[in-house]
Amino acid sequence: MPDEWNIVVCVKQVPDADDVSIDPETGRLNRSDAAAVLNAPDYNAVEAALELREAVGGTVTALSMGPPTAEAVLRVAVGMGADDGVLLSDPAFGGSDTWPTSLALARAADELDADVVIAGEESTDSSTGQVPPGIAAHNDWAQLTYVEGLEPAPDEDRLIAKRDVEGGYERVAADLPVVVAMGFGENKPRPAGLHRKIYAETDFEPETWTAEDLGVEDEVGLSVSPTQVGGMDTADPVPREQEVVEETDELAEQIAEVL
Repeated sequence: MPDEWNIVVCVKQVPDADDVSIDPETGRLNRSDAAAVLNAPDYNAVEAALELREAVGGTVTALSMGPPTAEAVLRVAVGMGADDGVLLSDPAFGGSDTWPTSLALARAADELDADVVIAGEESTDSSTGQVPPGIAAHNDWAQLTYVEGLEPAPDEDRLIAKRDVEGGYERVAADLPVVVAMGFGENKPRPAGLHRKIYAETDFEPETWTAEDLGVEDEVGLSVSPTQVGGMDTADPVPREQEVVEETDELAEQIAEVL
């Protein structure tokens, strides 16, 4: 492995969770009704990638799969400090579930000669958490999931993770190359600096790779996606009773009565 690491951070464009709705007839997300934003856990992934670069040197490349408009989330990552960005965009990718999506990302990470791939633990539009482990499985790389923090060991070509486990945490070391699923809220993402943000918006142009570029044109898309949604229902909000009390003793009595 090189002295400096090639770090790839996966980012995804998702509908803003505050605006998203579900089509009652199809059971699918009305993506067009909500603004497109960077997946919230991916901010933590980008921050972890930048911190890792600061510790060991190397480069951070943001990687996304989506329509041409997904360039916007690459610009967010570059504004935060990523060195470059690659967009996987092709009509052939349309309808891909987590299996072909992780395959395409895995091929791209391999093409980028990644030593470390970091992704948010899940996406807010599907919440499966399957893509980071899928990338590792497709490439037969090590994986570190539910990560709270990272400690590089470049002399050993290893990455050590502090992982959340029930009742505490554990430290796990993995040989490079490795895929990391970064926990949501486990670090404080840095804001984009003014000059960096201007560069991301005006001068940065990501590379765009197609399914054919990756050699996966027959392995992606809806026809090879095994996921099937059996049905989906929407829940109506439940009205809640509210009462304001002035004194703590009165509050304690109210709680005791409910219990």
